[in-house]
Amino acid sequence: MSTTTPAAGGYTSTAKVLHWIVAAVVVAQIVGGVSLDFMADGPSKDWFYDVHKSTGVLILALMVARLGWRLAVPPPPPEPTLERWQIGLSHAVHWALYLILLAMPLLGWIGSNAFGAPVPVFGLFEMPRIVGEDKELSKAVLGWHATLGFVGAGLIALHVAAALFHRFVRKDAVLARMTTARAIREG
Repeated sequence: MSTTTPAAGGYTSTAKVLHWIVAAVVVAQIVGGVSLDFMADGPSKDWFYDVHKSTGVLILALMVARLGWRLAVPPPPPEPTLERWQIGLSHAVHWALYLILLAMPLLGWIGSNAFGAPVPVFGLFEMPRIVGEDKELSKAVLGWHATLGFVGAGLIALHVAAALFHRFVRKDAVLARMTTARAIREG
């Protein structure tokens, strides 16, 4: 027989909302970014690039808000059942994701500007140009942007796998702390 217990020491509602919005937008952005490589040049691809850039700016804003919230309202202490190495790995993955999700939009912005293209924000305004046109710089920076995208996708897969492992194998409250779920306890 299994019982459920509340996720003690869970994240704040604000942290949860920011986490899940960023998660959804980032997954869509990864799929969209990879899809761009398979689209034929033309107006449709240009439109998708504009949406990709706009979404990147949104991710940058959300990540600044997330980082600000995390610094102002520290996360709860680690789940007590975790081993030290798991806590260390968890912190490393989280901070790497924060860094990547802040760096990726900035690299995309720089790369677009260096290519000579604007960075529109959902048709409302354009981001200011932060570098002049330089095709070689654009090629290098957008290469870093793509590489970080794949690294980030790998870290996200690791993060999701760990959360599911904790939920369904260990049946502890690690995932429940970032959701409204309850920890599953065998009893």
